[in-house]
Amino acid sequence: MDSGAVATVKVSELKEIPPQFLREVIAIPPQALKCCLADLPPNTGMWTPDAVLWLRDAVINCPEFSMKVIKQDASKGIAHIYLFAPENFPDMDRSINRQIKNADLWKHQKDVFLSVTPSGTGFTKAVGDAVPALQLPSGKLEKNFPDSGREPGSAVSTTEMPPPLPLPKPGDLMDIYVSVACHPGHFVVQPWNELNNLYALMEEMILYYSRAEEKPVTIEKNKLYAAKIGDEWYRVIIKGILRNGFLSVYELDYGKHEFVSVGKVQPLLDMFRRLPFQAITAQLAGVKNQQWSEEASIVFRNLVEKKPFVAQIQAVNDSTNSWDRKIVTFLVDTSLPHIDTWIHDFVSQSLVEFSKCD
Repeated sequence: MDSGAVATVKVSELKEIPPQFLREVIAIPPQALKCCLADLPPNTGMWTPDAVLWLRDAVINCPEFSMKVIKQDASKGIAHIYLFAPENFPDMDRSINRQIKNADLWKHQKDVFLSVTPSGTGFTKAVGDAVPALQLPSGKLEKNFPDSGREPGSAVSTTEMPPPLPLPKPGDLMDIYVSVACHPGHFVVQPWNELNNLYALMEEMILYYSRAEEKPVTIEKNKLYAAKIGDEWYRVIIKGILRNGFLSVYELDYGKHEFVSVGKVQPLLDMFRRLPFQAITAQLAGVKNQQWSEEASIVFRNLVEKKPFVAQIQAVNDSTNSWDRKIVTFLVDTSLPHIDTWIHDFVSQSLVEFSKCD
């Protein structure tokens, strides 16, 4: 009630407030204020994952904000606000509202829920309706990866795009890291065994671009560039060009949307194209496809974001564009000895509990 967060806790972790302290506790009003951004594009309906993830990253990465309240909806207990990074207040054109409104995040296709019934070219299906757990004698899931197929010291690619990341087949197990999560219908994973190669690539990019002379760049949508975000350099694709000198970019290794100024974008050299793009869009298997509630989305993010898992692949949707490829996968937490926690079971149980609360 004070931070506005949703969490799942054990009943044993709940404590009753002693009567002698109750009066002091209730004297302080709840500090969390539910807000929504004012004047966003009309008829957006369900937000696209691109818009959700961009807003989350923009808010989380800034330690504080200023806001201007436009109106209050007393019936819903929501304040309609304009949100600003402190240095941008009160310039409305530089508000979070205007930035996300002008970004090319609303035109993207909304979540496409894949089924295990083939529905198009390049779609593969797991054999059998049930996907059994693959157990070792110890009770732990076996962890393995498909070979990346990239030999060390191979020649520098001169093509526009890096080589495609080999996708697993239905039924395969692979170690993954969840870089960002929107809800069970949309999250981003990275192959665990390539993370060290990605870190090495980023270090090389930092060393090169911190010393290199800045070059004039012709910015084109859907083209690859190197972009400085914070103190690091990333491989990005330009998704939108804004009127205020900022660009909407998509990080192809982490699956994040960011805004950067034109001056922080440089050509992406061929030497930085050898490693396949690491971000793979994913959908959780074993749960019903639906529009996810705020509570269920937050619980899911707390469970999986920025954590490693074993992924058991149920279906794969391939595409010529690396950022359009998608997998349907079970996620298994194997961090505890002799216990495998299947995330879809926990999410399904949470939905039942939420419905009881409603």
